[in-house]
Amino acid sequence: MSVKKRVSRIVGLTADIVKSAESASNESIIALTTTQGDIKRLWDCDYGLALRSSLSRAEVREIVSVGKRKAWPRLNEEAVRLGSMDEFAERASALGVDFRIAKMAWPSGLAVIGFYLGSDSGLEQRPLICLNGAHHPAAVGTAFLHEVGHHVTAKLFSTRDEAVRLSRQTGYLAHLKDPRELAADLLVSLGVYPRNLAAKLFDAASVRKVSASADKQIESQAATKVVVGTARRYGVDLETLPIQKRFQYQAGLIHFSKLRQALLEEYGV
Repeated sequence: MSVKKRVSRIVGLTADIVKSAESASNESIIALTTTQGDIKRLWDCDYGLALRSSLSRAEVREIVSVGKRKAWPRLNEEAVRLGSMDEFAERASALGVDFRIAKMAWPSGLAVIGFYLGSDSGLEQRPLICLNGAHHPAAVGTAFLHEVGHHVTAKLFSTRDEAVRLSRQTGYLAHLKDPRELAADLLVSLGVYPRNLAAKLFDAASVRKVSASADKQIESQAATKVVVGTARRYGVDLETLPIQKRFQYQAGLIHFSKLRQALLEEYGV
């Protein structure tokens, strides 16, 4: 099969996956976008409680151990380098995974940042990671980390009817109730915020020294500073983005930042 036909097949496959996901969850294209309400719900969510409800300390440590052994030996010790598309392809190949980029710029396509197909999906001979090249390189890079996370933890959550993992720039709160998505997300969080950096950014002890009424405001300001700083570190200028992409990327930044803070404060990871 030629490269052009292969890419066309991946784009078509993605469209089919998106359509199936929309039908299964009775979603419309509007529901695939991120709103200000979604941003507020992420800020307000108790990530510590959500983390404890979905994954135990032992399960988190097992996931981290698998991530270090199979993909990132220095995970949580130094930031994972996102790299170029060629580097992603080489890395995927070393993990026994096919890798494809497809630009999916239509409305429901943009809601997808990538997907992972397990080898038992019946759709591909080998596991496949596909990323949406229509997004900012930083979003594509974190999507790659997320999909690799699915691959390396697949055996921990393996069931035949859940071999296709669709990653979107929406619905992060739903990830908190899905251990498989949360496992992949926590590996991204550890990759972006290794422990020494996380300890500096999320200094909860100093926040709790102030009065209870001021605590929430100070914590909110600190969290906002972390999100904005992380965006700049990866070359994302939120203010210059179209409004929908701005909300999408804000949601991801808030989610991964708050998840990292919860991992540190709840489980000392």
